[in-house]
Amino acid sequence: MDLSQRLGTSFECECGRAHQIPVRRFLYDGSAVDSLPQIIRESCGPVRRVAVVADVRTWEVCGAKTLNALATARLDTTRIIVPDRGSRGPMCDDGTHQSLLDRLRGVRPDVVAAVGSGVINDLSKWSSFELGIPYLVVATAASMNGYSAANVAPTIAGVKMLIRARAPLAVIAEPSIIERAPREMTTAGFGDVIAKHQSNADWLVNRRLFDEYYCGFCAGIVGDIEHLYLDHPEDIRDSKPDAVKALFEALFGTGLAMTLVGTSAPASGGEHLLSHTLDMMAEVRGESHDLHGRQVGIGTLLSAALYQRVLAAENPTARDLPAAVDDNFWAVPSVVAAIKEQYNAKRQCLTPARETLGKTNEWDTLREKLSTEVKSPQVIRDWLQRAGGAVYYADIGCSRERIRAAILHMHEIRKRFSVVDLAWLAGVLPGAVDELIDEWLSENCSSTMPC
Repeated sequence: MDLSQRLGTSFECECGRAHQIPVRRFLYDGSAVDSLPQIIRESCGPVRRVAVVADVRTWEVCGAKTLNALATARLDTTRIIVPDRGSRGPMCDDGTHQSLLDRLRGVRPDVVAAVGSGVINDLSKWSSFELGIPYLVVATAASMNGYSAANVAPTIAGVKMLIRARAPLAVIAEPSIIERAPREMTTAGFGDVIAKHQSNADWLVNRRLFDEYYCGFCAGIVGDIEHLYLDHPEDIRDSKPDAVKALFEALFGTGLAMTLVGTSAPASGGEHLLSHTLDMMAEVRGESHDLHGRQVGIGTLLSAALYQRVLAAENPTARDLPAAVDDNFWAVPSVVAAIKEQYNAKRQCLTPARETLGKTNEWDTLREKLSTEVKSPQVIRDWLQRAGGAVYYADIGCSRERIRAAILHMHEIRKRFSVVDLAWLAGVLPGAVDELIDEWLSENCSSTMPC
């Protein structure tokens, strides 16, 4: 299906649902910013006042150009710069959100134009949703798949959450800006988009064990263009235009899949938990962390290694998850309370899963379905290496102790079932954690594939 012909429409899907696509325009073109005033008027109707939201970096990259294009079209514009957090960039958390919300209330815009990538997009999406006004995004990097998603992934009271908001009416980007983005951001986008192979497997697990809704169209939404960046991942490393364009389109497509489904299932599974856990550990300890997609890339490698071990098991005896959350590890009472709520909800749903996994035929059926979906850790590592992405825990500023702690606690933070939980039930974790780190995540790895 050609998504460009379906934007702003609804259609009946083979999954049995009618999908409504709220995004009305997607433009990846050298004159995209100049087209923004017309896109706003076509998508939002009569508009008088536009708030342009950026940070200090994205303002220099494209914010000023965006505001000038709007002002030239005789729209009343206001610039809002989201401040850095100390020595780090802005953060999508409850405090920053409240500050932006207050500033937008003072401006009273008819529409918000976000200029940036992950944090700026999420903050603008979240705030505009609460104000009941539309927003559009001018992307500055192919760094993550949240542009077209209705979800927001903020940190609230120290805990990484996933909340529902509203997708943008338009996503636009200029190729020259996306291609010139820092390589780390582009490879972060690569890490985020290859996660879909593992997250789709997690989605199938939830379908099989808990009868969760599944949509084949959304699961395969970018299948037709994957070859443009996966056949030659080094083209991502080298910022070749066709590969970067395909990557940006894939990020748009996987984000849209999450919007159509109403959850993050098509693009986020156990592999994302590693990134979220590292973020939360950094927040609790006052430390820094790497880009989301770079951490997700390593999480995808870990997920592939976990699936390899789990699927090699013959009729495993379904064990139980640890009885409780590690309070001392998370330290902050509000964080501990929020995690316990998620973890206890998951544990209450495990009985049917353990019963199903205990049936020989069911396990074999599940293994067969998953084996056609997941990629091997050898393939994932090859993709990441050739694309110039983060591959080992040292690449994302982690010590062995830190990555080990994250792996052993990442199952605690979300109620949704993933390969991480499957690995605990199958007896792969916690016992194999050191072997997995040595084999796949260490620069001195012992795998037979080249390190």
